[in-house]
Amino acid sequence: MNNKLSFLPSTQLLLKTVAVTLTLLGSGVTHADKLSVAQQEKLQSGAAMGTPSTVSCPSEFHSIVLSSDATQCQQFESEIPAAMVYHTAMSPSQVISFYKEQLPMFKTHPAVNQRTLITSKERHTKIVISPDNTGAQVDILVAAK
Repeated sequence: MNNKLSFLPSTQLLLKTVAVTLTLLGSGVTHADKLSVAQQEKLQSGAAMGTPSTVSCPSEFHSIVLSSDATQCQQFESEIPAAMVYHTAMSPSQVISFYKEQLPMFKTHPAVNQRTLITSKERHTKIVISPDNTGAQVDILVAAK
């Protein structure tokens, strides 16, 4: 393989990470509020929706601490590159303060479309905080170092 092309896997990973981040930042949709396929099938079949099944959220995800009131945790991938989304009753500004205290070495970027990006120094870890009707949605993205 040509030495000039040996960087491609890292470049592809970076491009995928950037694409996911931009999608999350540009999306007006809150992913944590979507109905699961099973719930949608129940609604379509006319069955009552009852109490949603809940899965307890972990205290941390790839060394990133989650808020103590984290709910609706959805882990899209556990292996790196990894992604998790959760909901918190805290306001976006409270979540930003929480992560500034927990991760003082991370950089908080200016909000874009009401979404705040917090990144690790090397930009391997990204946290996106966006407003939700009853608090905030937090997306955690972890790429290879």
